[in-house]
Amino acid sequence: MTTSAQQITANQINAQKSTGPLTESGKNTVAKNALKHGLFCQQLVLPHENNNDFSALLQNLESSLNPNNVLEQSLVERIAVTLWRQARLVRAETAQLQLNSQPSTITSEVNRTINDGWIPLHTITEGDLTPFNPETLQWCRSIIAEQASLSSNQTIELSTLKKNAPLTYQHLSEEAAEEQQSIEQYFAELIQYCEKQIKQAELNPKILEIAELVRTKNTLLCEKDLQRFSKYQVMLDNELYKAIKALRDAQAWRLKTTKSNDTANGFVLEND
Repeated sequence: MTTSAQQITANQINAQKSTGPLTESGKNTVAKNALKHGLFCQQLVLPHENNNDFSALLQNLESSLNPNNVLEQSLVERIAVTLWRQARLVRAETAQLQLNSQPSTITSEVNRTINDGWIPLHTITEGDLTPFNPETLQWCRSIIAEQASLSSNQTIELSTLKKNAPLTYQHLSEEAAEEQQSIEQYFAELIQYCEKQIKQAELNPKILEIAELVRTKNTLLCEKDLQRFSKYQVMLDNELYKAIKALRDAQAWRLKTTKSNDTANGFVLEND
């Protein structure tokens, strides 16, 4: 469809009616539309971070620092980037400390400590990092005491156990049948289990003591990590200071230049 001369004339008249914002605040807003170039923001937000959080940070800085041209906007973005990286540094430090406090990390370090000379070839698990159940310990000791009361040449029969080792008899009668094992075999395994539990109970206080020392140590960053974090923090502080100073200098220069131009043209700025 061909545009008629009448339509062209009407479009031209309507275009002249749209003169843009008339107020100073409106003009300032429109003037900033072309400033959001993202020069320092490309690929800044990592996949696991929230892009909206960074956008909110940048918008808050823009509202408070009021950049008025491309140079000032780029400096505001530098400030936002630096603050974002500082927040990331804090998160990284916190994550490192949380990792140091993981049960698996504590277990690994405790194993390394005790196997360096205290308990050779002994390996603990995460379950060993909690106090030993006193009821379990008492039960195991009772089983061992009953075993000691039995004559070494006495034939192990359920009737014998029921009379001389009632606690052992109760346990065997409940579980031995399910395992389809002989009484002698199951009784021997039960004794081995109880002896192992008693040994672990005896080691438990020392293990808990070492684990607490490891936890305390891991609440502080190692010297290597501390130096790395500190060095990066100093660099970010310097960058933030430079960006803020550069922005203030640019704004002061702009205001001074604007005032000089207005004075030269015979205008006097109010509120200046």
